[in-house]
Amino acid sequence: MNIAYKVFIIEEDGCMAENIESLLAQCGYVINYASTGLDGAKVELLCSCERPEAVDSALESAERDIRHCRKCKSRILTYRDVELNLDTREVTVRGMHIELTSIEYGILELMLKSPSKIFSKAGIFESVWGETYFSEDNTVNVHMSNLRSKLRRATEGQNYIQTVWGQGYRLAPEAA
Repeated sequence: MNIAYKVFIIEEDGCMAENIESLLAQCGYVINYASTGLDGAKVELLCSCERPEAVDSALESAERDIRHCRKCKSRILTYRDVELNLDTREVTVRGMHIELTSIEYGILELMLKSPSKIFSKAGIFESVWGETYFSEDNTVNVHMSNLRSKLRRATEGQNYIQTVWGQGYRLAPEAA
């Protein structure tokens, strides 16, 4: 007697549903899609009783994929030992939480989004403050100095921000 099982996987993220479908198809299962019409997808899995142990394996693999995608969706920017969570606005260095002002956070976020870019003081000011940079003053220098100090304290003196004389600032490459 050949018994068919039905497993329904409901996932809001259509891309995730496709990943699950692909994973289960690799195990030899037939997949039928049915759209909910609400930005989600319902995947119907039909399998035979000849390979029920493969369902557990495929589902475990799909769960790992889901956990990985959720981690990616948490929107964490990293550079060396620095992690900046865009959702919670928390910054950690080597797992240690550091408190930043909103300006320091804005500068670090800007730099982590383009880690190889050199940022001029005017560019930093206009991006973080959202205002036009008119004159040469110490505003950016002071905030940059405070940010450097906080990062240095959390890493026993390592430098994460480098001054490029005559151009601005960039993330410092890892020391060799």
